[in-house]
Amino acid sequence: MINSRALLIASVIGTVLQVGMVAAGHFDSSIASMFAVGGMGLSLLAGMLYAFFARSSGLTRGAVALGGALAGGICAFAGILVSHLLGDVPPSLLILGTVSSILTGAIGGATGKLFTRAGVAIIVVSLILAPPNVSAQAAQVPTVQDFRWLTGHWEGEFDSAPGKLDITFAPPVNGVMTGMMRVASEDKILVVELITMIDTPSGPELRFRHFSAALEAYETNFKQSFRLKTHSDGLDEFENAEAYDKELMSTQARTASYRRLDANTFVAHSNIIGTNGKPATINVTYKRVLKPLN
Repeated sequence: MINSRALLIASVIGTVLQVGMVAAGHFDSSIASMFAVGGMGLSLLAGMLYAFFARSSGLTRGAVALGGALAGGICAFAGILVSHLLGDVPPSLLILGTVSSILTGAIGGATGKLFTRAGVAIIVVSLILAPPNVSAQAAQVPTVQDFRWLTGHWEGEFDSAPGKLDITFAPPVNGVMTGMMRVASEDKILVVELITMIDTPSGPELRFRHFSAALEAYETNFKQSFRLKTHSDGLDEFENAEAYDKELMSTQARTASYRRLDANTFVAHSNIIGTNGKPATINVTYKRVLKPLN
C-alpha cells in the first residue's frame, strides 16, 4: 500500500532539491563532482520525508520502505534527466543513478519509520531551509565580468603551426565584451577575427567571425553559439550549440576554451571538424603585451 499524498509531497520536494543541485553543478565543477553522493543523499532524505508524511497511515516498515524507494527513485530520475539534457552526464546514468537512488530511498523510508516525530520534523525543517542555499549557488551564473582578465593586448603562437597572432579585448560594457584578433604570416594578414562575448540568462555566450584583411566575410552564412559549459578560476570551456554543417565554416569549431596559466599567460584551445569531416585541434599560447604598442 502506498500513501499517495506522502509520495507526492516527498517526490516534489526531492525533485526540487535534485534539480537545484544539478543546475548549480552545471556551472560549478566542485558541485558537479558531488553529484553521485549528493544525489543519493537527497534520495535518502526523500525516503525519510515519505516516512514522515505517511506516519499516520499505519503502514508497516516494509510498506514505508517501498514508498521511500519510489520517492527516492522519482526525484533522482528527474534530476539525472535534467543533468543529461544539460549535457553533463551520459544517458546510462539514468538507469544506474536511479537504481542506486531507489535503494537509498528505501533505506530512508525504513530509517524514517524509526525516528520520533520531533526528530523527523527537524529533518523536514532542514530540508525546507536547504533549497534557498542550493538555489543561491545556482543563481551565481557567470557573466562577462568574470572574463575581465582578458582585457588588453596579447600576442601568441600556434603550438604546432607557423604564424603569429595578436588579440585585443576591450573591457566589458553593459554585458558585452568585444575583441579583435589577427593571424599573420611573415608578409601578410591571413585572417581578421571579430569576437563578442555576451551575457545571457544561462551565462556568457561566445561568438566569432572570420574576415580577410579587406573585411571580406569568410562566413557568408553564419550560425554559431558557444555556450559556457565549465567555469572555474583557471579554465573556461565553451561548446558550440549549433550542429556541425560542413557547408558552414562557423559550425566547424565545436569547443573553445581559455586556460589561464598566470596573470599574463593563457592558452586558447579549440576542437574543430574541418570541411573534410575530420577532427583537429588548435592550440595557441598567448602572452600579455606589457610594452606600449607601436
